[in-house]
Amino acid sequence: MSPTLMYPAARPVTITAAAVTAALLLTACTSSTPKPPPLEHGTVKKKDHDAARPDTPIYEDRYRETNCRTATTNALTLTGITRPSTGGTGGRSTTGGGSGGGSKSKPGTPNKLDKGNSSGSTGSGKSSRRVCDRTYLGRVQTGVHKHPAVWKVLIVKGKRSNWKTIATEEKWRKIKIGDRI
Repeated sequence: MSPTLMYPAARPVTITAAAVTAALLLTACTSSTPKPPPLEHGTVKKKDHDAARPDTPIYEDRYRETNCRTATTNALTLTGITRPSTGGTGGRSTTGGGSGGGSKSKPGTPNKLDKGNSSGSTGSGKSSRRVCDRTYLGRVQTGVHKHPAVWKVLIVKGKRSNWKTIATEEKWRKIKIGDRI
């Protein structure tokens, strides 16, 4: 085999090693001197503004816990899960099988550890958890993101530059390009 061929398994290792090396070089090459604070005063070179945008609503999904049960975990297996049936011929049953529909619930995440371990053996790696399905209730608006107008000027001093926000449109209109602020 020629030395330029790489085995498929070696390729991810090579890519990872190259990424780690690049990160170390970037870290080593950065300056340890602190960066100067943002430029606050200088000559105005440019003026700009961002118009106000409509407020964006913030939503939160609401869920209700249903079909709660206790699950005992042992290493990677779940044992002792008892599911209550929802009743009727189309519902969930603890024996499996069953015919017809189902429920609109989706499995949830374990909520909290049950401190009163039913097995009584805490050193065996077993733990009991309360597990519930979550039923989607809907979305509720919890607030809004504001997007007000922003008035800004580009100030330059030597080789440094910075966009500085001006408090009001009135002050922004009085500033002319070439002014020192």
